Amino acid sequence: MSRYAFMLLMPADKKSLRIYLTSDIEKILRVLSAIKNQSISETVQIALEEHFAKPDNQDLIDRHKIDEIEEN
Repeated sequence: MSRYAFMLLMPADKKSLRIYLTSDIEKILRVLSAIKNQSISETVQIALEEHFAKPDNQDLIDRHKIDEIEEN
């Protein structure tokens, strides 16, 4: 499948983001995703949702009204 065909299959509410990981984290991410039969994007999405739900992060999100910020 071409790169552009893949982009057409992405849901409209999803955004693309380039990140850099250590090789150890990248390896764990790939293997864990495969074991759980999830895409890497799904695994990262779940991990970030859990991270943002931590009380200290939720406090910052609430205090700075991050969830109310409009996207351009």
